[in-house]
Amino acid sequence: MSINKNSKIRILLEDDNEILGNGLGHSMYRQYLPTLKYIDVLTKYNAKSTFYIDIAHLLFLKKNRNYKDFELQAHTIEALIGHIIQSGMEIQLHIHSQWVNAEIRNNEVYVTNKWNIGQLSKIEKNEIFEACLLELKRIKMSYGDTIPVNSYKAGSWGLQPFAVLYDIFKKKEIKVVMGPIKGLKVNSLGIDYTNLASDSVPFYCDKDDINQIGKKEDVVVIPMTPTYLNWPDFIRYIAYIKNNTVFHKRNKDIDVYQPSSVITSLKPLANKDKLNISLKPFRTHLKINAQPFWYLKNTFRRSYNSIKKSDNKYKLMIIETHTKDFKDTFDDIEKFFNYLKLNYSDIEFVTTSQVISDIEKGLLKPLIK
Repeated sequence: MSINKNSKIRILLEDDNEILGNGLGHSMYRQYLPTLKYIDVLTKYNAKSTFYIDIAHLLFLKKNRNYKDFELQAHTIEALIGHIIQSGMEIQLHIHSQWVNAEIRNNEVYVTNKWNIGQLSKIEKNEIFEACLLELKRIKMSYGDTIPVNSYKAGSWGLQPFAVLYDIFKKKEIKVVMGPIKGLKVNSLGIDYTNLASDSVPFYCDKDDINQIGKKEDVVVIPMTPTYLNWPDFIRYIAYIKNNTVFHKRNKDIDVYQPSSVITSLKPLANKDKLNISLKPFRTHLKINAQPFWYLKNTFRRSYNSIKKSDNKYKLMIIETHTKDFKDTFDDIEKFFNYLKLNYSDIEFVTTSQVISDIEKGLLKPLIK
């Protein structure tokens, strides 16, 4: 096996820019303000990110613009997109399908339980994707952004069943999709990536089964980069969570006020992460949500070491971020980026469009049958 240990590693930061999955939260508090601060951190450390904006939520706000301050929230999201573009970052498409057929009842917003876009009907899939794509293109154009909408990040990681979505992606020139995580299985959403062909190497996918490598150079799946916690880290993380629960339980979020139990009980992803009785008890993917610095550092180091010693000439790591969760951990996040700057001279931050360009140039060759 030929191993190029001197090759650089490309880091793709991709942010799922959204409010809470159950429909709670305010775009100013969950998206606008934390994203502005996050961009300041990225700029300070010469890092890039691709921001995947939930356009289905934006369309819901516009459809119900006369309810409360929804028109203001819609303007806030559009202004945020403009700021991201003007900051030199990239904008791409994200859709949370629970906003399709969401309703306002009893002065509350009720999203559906279809958090995987694959659960929608064929007509619904086509309609929501078309509407979201046109809306995002319109906004990008209004800010002079010439980067095409060429990639899609699945809401709740859901892309199954895949055949209809494959046709949509091909027709709309979506070159890259992200969401699949090797081993992820969520029965309530019809998600099963147990047999994903690769845990980290991009591959051209099969039309009928996103888990399988396809024969055509159409749609590339970039798996979320795997990582794990060992037993000491896992015990430390559980203690960290319990400590926060006990000592910060009175810190109520300003944008969530006495919601209905029907809304707060909507948790189809509650059992997503499972404990393994092994040397790697907690298997997950690289992410920045509300974790402490030591968690970010240790999980990154493990993924980095695995990717670095692989025989792939094009070494790529995906870090999924959720700015909606950043409000209490910006110090940890900045400390993490400083750690990367001081300890990893061989990493380069890239956007999704840069990765697509590298595919077109032949620098990155996704797996194909």
